Amino acid sequence: MTVISLQPLYPWQQVIYSSITQPFSQGRGHHALLFKTEAGLGSEVLIRHFAHWLLCQNKNGNEPCHQCKSCLLAQSGNHPDFHQLEPIENRDIGVDQVRDVLATLQRFAQQEGNVVVYIRQAERLTEASCNALLKTLEEPHEGVYFLLETDLQAPMMATIQSRCQTWVLHAPEMPIALQWLQMHCPQFSETDIETALRLCHGRPLICKTFLENDRLSARKTFLQTFWRFYKNRDPFLLLSQFEKEQVQMQLEWLQSFFSDALKAKMGMTTGWVNHDLDKGIWLFSDALSAQQLLKGYDILCETEKNINEINAVNIELMLANGLTRLVLEVF
Repeated sequence: MTVISLQPLYPWQQVIYSSITQPFSQGRGHHALLFKTEAGLGSEVLIRHFAHWLLCQNKNGNEPCHQCKSCLLAQSGNHPDFHQLEPIENRDIGVDQVRDVLATLQRFAQQEGNVVVYIRQAERLTEASCNALLKTLEEPHEGVYFLLETDLQAPMMATIQSRCQTWVLHAPEMPIALQWLQMHCPQFSETDIETALRLCHGRPLICKTFLENDRLSARKTFLQTFWRFYKNRDPFLLLSQFEKEQVQMQLEWLQSFFSDALKAKMGMTTGWVNHDLDKGIWLFSDALSAQQLLKGYDILCETEKNINEINAVNIELMLANGLTRLVLEVF
């Protein structure tokens, strides 16, 4: 059972949602839409809301009516003309999954309206799955709409992408995200929320979790330990502070500290991530040359890249190597 849409749109989605629905209201909607997005933006809410609207039989402008039979089926998770494809047990989307859905499209819509196929993590379609889907995208059935969602950085088969209308869903402007987070995280100051947003690359939902899990304090403690590591040149001092599930985030904290120090070295006082740690950043910037700061930043990025790309390797060993290189090549 798949409930299509119950949650309202997030504030940062209103404008792009109107842009998506407008051509359909004018009878010019594309039969296949590809949404390229990032985690933490709530893009699934937008896509499901749009799917619900496409299925509604009594649309209220660019909103579903929530009262017709089709809307009630959508809200109950029993709409026979809504189909969802996604990886099962982390396996790629297989050709049989695609063929099963395409077979149902040969029949008329059971609710005598539109049919929607929502493909999550579309980058996980195998080559055979893409080829099976391609013919339908090339010769679309009237009233059948494909909504494909994929990660912004993920490669997508060119033949599939070329037959879709692409929508890129970016992180919202700071004021919009800040206002929403102030409503949902009122216990935090505006300064803390702004810092957390920068650390989370402007993604509000990830930022909300970040704040609620007290990661802001954890990051400050972690960077204080980094400072002791820098002073003592002891890699194991910092190595012990890495958390298995947070390694990538912690490496990004270090990268942002080096990046801010490099900006300070170049006389740039805007665009910093860690404004709340400006005293330490200036001290670090004064102690090292621009070449050293850039080298340190590159080592941290290389360490993160290796951890993400190389499987079945001792992460602790890779971190130790990166920290040792900081000592030998930077400090």
